[in-house]
Amino acid sequence: MTERHPATMLHRILAVVIDSVIAGVVVALVSGVVVTASVLTGSAVPVLVLVPAVIVAAIVWFLIHTALQGRRGSLGMRFMGLALAHSADDAGLGFGRALGRNLIWGLTGSVLVGLFSPLFDPSRWRRGWHDIASGAVVVDVSRVERPDRVQAAPASPPAADLAPAPALALSPEPVLAAAPAPVVAPAPAPAAPALQGAALPAPAWAPASPPANRRIPRTLPVDVISTVPGVPHRDGKPDAVEHAAPPVIAILRWDDGTRHNVYEPSLFGRGPGHQEGRRSVAVRDETLSMSKTHFEVGVDATGTWIVDRHSLNGVVIVRGGQPQRLAPGEPARIWSGDVLEVGDRSLTVESAR
Repeated sequence: MTERHPATMLHRILAVVIDSVIAGVVVALVSGVVVTASVLTGSAVPVLVLVPAVIVAAIVWFLIHTALQGRRGSLGMRFMGLALAHSADDAGLGFGRALGRNLIWGLTGSVLVGLFSPLFDPSRWRRGWHDIASGAVVVDVSRVERPDRVQAAPASPPAADLAPAPALALSPEPVLAAAPAPVVAPAPAPAAPALQGAALPAPAWAPASPPANRRIPRTLPVDVISTVPGVPHRDGKPDAVEHAAPPVIAILRWDDGTRHNVYEPSLFGRGPGHQEGRRSVAVRDETLSMSKTHFEVGVDATGTWIVDRHSLNGVVIVRGGQPQRLAPGEPARIWSGDVLEVGDRSLTVESAR
């Protein structure tokens, strides 16, 4: 699915105005034809035909207008560079959903409140009641980036950046030199970089080399929200030594400054349900742009990964300034310094295995 950008309210209003003008022109043309025929034929064509003719013309144009919306958008939307798409993918709505959307728009608009329903949506998509009922979003297609451009751009840097990776891994190794047994220190030092460089290959689209191994602090700042059950903290320190936390999978810092210390496979969202073997972490999201179960963070032999749990607005990894939208259900490796965009929220990976 391509990167999608919501249409602005101004462009959407202008598209509605254009569609209304076109509908008015169609009705005016039909009315003009009937009146002209009545005058030229000496009232052989009665003026009373005007009413049913206008009704028929309005219905025919409404169906044509709905069919255009079901494909990619009305004439007004296309003129303004907008498109009507399904919220779950890039496909069009189809005639049935577009028809339901227009009928709900007409019903709610008859009481005026429905005309302003897009303003009630706090997310960046500004979906009205008719959009939510039909599962539609209005997309600004002039800003859509082709996925091949996003993926092809960082294709060359990894080859150059992976070469020095073993050298970077040497930084934490001097600890071995300080060991009490002097005979052991020279032996493992040359072999460690080669093993480490081969064990942590970067993804094909990653512009930066894998970060060197470093120690993860076991005590965290005061504002850390720990996801480890049964380990209370006071002033950033464990209550007792016997409650030492297991190794950290990742440390995530949200855009509001909140940190999550992840120790086990965890589900994140506005209200993720319980799943066996995974911890559920509820995230406060006043924008309502996150799904109830939006993404999952876990770890395997290669390191820390993230999975989009088929969320509405998806997950985008920004690495080295290059965005990459994740395919739902497919795990992707994350590194320290990555920025994750989930709906209107974002978080930074401060530490990852």
